[in-house]
Amino acid sequence: MVMFILYYLYSNTNLGKYTHRIAISNHRIICMDDENVTFSVKDYRNKGQWKELTLSGVEFIRRFLMHVPPKRFVRIRHYGLLCSRSKHKKLTLCRNLLGYQKYLSKLRGKEMPEILKQLYEINICVCKSCGGHLGKPQLRKPQRC
Repeated sequence: MVMFILYYLYSNTNLGKYTHRIAISNHRIICMDDENVTFSVKDYRNKGQWKELTLSGVEFIRRFLMHVPPKRFVRIRHYGLLCSRSKHKKLTLCRNLLGYQKYLSKLRGKEMPEILKQLYEINICVCKSCGGHLGKPQLRKPQRC
């Protein structure tokens, strides 16, 4: 039964359309057979390196179903200030309350390093390690052979 469920989920073009990308996507499932499922995971204990993990089909389904919300629950992407229904009005109100126009007039015509230094007291033109001056990145035209 577990193998049938795994095959049904994996054989469709996109596992995400059944799970709303809540648990795992197709490209992370590497291999599956009658007993086990092998997929890639990010190991945060080891500096975020990717490794392969093999689980029994039952354990894979158990972990997978932990990410499915209970009946009548809905995943919300944006809530509060950033909800799509009132995003524009609320962000405008927040900007006005924070004095956004006052900052905007002070920052017009300045380069990004100057803006960051004025707002956040961060100087991105100085190296944190050695204190040396970092040059402004410039675009180079590709050279023809």
